[in-house]
Amino acid sequence: MPISELNLGTSFWVAVAAIVIATLFSFWPTLRWLEQQWRTEPDYSHGYLMIPLALIVLKMRWEWFPGVRSKVDWRGLSLIGLAILMRVVGRLAYMDFMDGWALVPMIAGIVWLLFGWPALRWAAPAIALLIMLVPLPYRAESLLSWKLQGVATSLSTIMLRILGQPAIAEGHTIWIGETRMMVEDACSGMRIFVGMFALAFFWCATVRRSWMDRVVILIAALPAAVLVNSLRITATSILYGYFPSSSARHMIHDISGYLMIVVGAVLLWGVKAYWENLYRPLVVVNPAERLSQPTAAN
Repeated sequence: MPISELNLGTSFWVAVAAIVIATLFSFWPTLRWLEQQWRTEPDYSHGYLMIPLALIVLKMRWEWFPGVRSKVDWRGLSLIGLAILMRVVGRLAYMDFMDGWALVPMIAGIVWLLFGWPALRWAAPAIALLIMLVPLPYRAESLLSWKLQGVATSLSTIMLRILGQPAIAEGHTIWIGETRMMVEDACSGMRIFVGMFALAFFWCATVRRSWMDRVVILIAALPAAVLVNSLRITATSILYGYFPSSSARHMIHDISGYLMIVVGAVLLWGVKAYWENLYRPLVVVNPAERLSQPTAAN
């Protein structure tokens, strides 16, 4: 039943407003910490876009909205309890990311409690998208960044050699003759990987495809990010040889970073389009129904 056709009463919406205000008050320190991470950490600057994207997902799925239950579903308290437990563990263990992740089961539990299980299933893709609001744990981020640095250095060295450059990899440093190119943490590809993964997650939340198709798109974000970052390092290394001044190199570094975002999005879209055309959903036809349909007169 559409929400416009269901008379829930003023008391219900007062309860909804009270729960939302209480949740915002409880998570306000967490939300402030998240905003600080988005503002100060370039790898997570996409966090500002996640809530608008989640609202866009809900708007795109509105025609499938199942309606609202007339009574609360107390099973939603299980997810709310899980969120509270995650917050307690996060505070005791000084794990800020756990506190941030608790937002997801809290919102899901509130939707389940107030609007019912069908509404939770309808809103699940948008709620799951909120996971991208929270930075990765420090250890996981450091390990992933280190691995990405090594892969980007090796792959960029191979590309430079293919292009005829005398490139040699030494740790996370690329030598081209006497020119040294440092693949630092900022050039590890972590930023483009997180951004492309968020974009892939958004696409998965908006398309009506099987879970296998969505998993393929999510997995494709990692090699696509590595390839794009390696192309950036390769192009930057070559251009540095022609423009030795620090101002020119700074401009090349910044411009290539912006171009990397566009190239990454195009590459990921190409993978998505190719996969959707390669594996198209089949329409199953029942022969009995076909035979029972009246045929048009000649």
